[in-house]
Amino acid sequence: MTRIAADLHVHTSLSPCASRAMTPAAIAAECARLGLGMIAVCDHNTAAAARPVMEAASAVEDGPVVIAGIEITTREEAHVLGWFRSAEDAGAAAAELRVEAALSCAAADCSLSEAVELIHRHGGLAAAAHVDRRSFSVPGQLGFIPDDVPFDALEISAAGVERGRAAAFASHGLPLVSSSDSHCLEDLGSGCTMLDVEVPGFDELARALGRREGRGCVIA
Repeated sequence: MTRIAADLHVHTSLSPCASRAMTPAAIAAECARLGLGMIAVCDHNTAAAARPVMEAASAVEDGPVVIAGIEITTREEAHVLGWFRSAEDAGAAAAELRVEAALSCAAADCSLSEAVELIHRHGGLAAAAHVDRRSFSVPGQLGFIPDDVPFDALEISAAGVERGRAAAFASHGLPLVSSSDSHCLEDLGSGCTMLDVEVPGFDELARALGRREGRGCVIA
């Protein structure tokens, strides 16, 4: 078993709120420099950058394994992360989102439960994003985390980890992860989850979140 550092919430310049410097090549180079073993590209309402970042990372020495992801803004204006086995699966899920403007942070025409169902239907894992924040989080928008929405993980922001907020969410019985939610190169790796896996990849991520077969995860 190998322990790797994973940053599972990374934006690219396709997210309108991200720096233009967040290009595939720059992200791959900086993640390699930081020693990140895995990242997930989670742009707002699109998975179009996942494949370019995968290709850039494969061309860099010690580049990270790249998971294709997406960050969905639900009708309730809560953010949900989807992690997928392939860029094709992520793209298929993104294609079903109905958003007023392409490549925007606008809310999609789906509820929280519908967003999680969409992610699962395309073989993905669903995480409630930055649950410790007051805005654009599930508890921030709803006031609670619904028991009937089958999340695979809860994400704590890097700032939330520093402030000791992770413990408040342990009672939900779901895996806790932390990510950078990076919108600029300087923030990459500022929040990480340590994964115990055989080989970095989507299937091993799923096993680590489920603590199956000796795999595991812990907030860095």
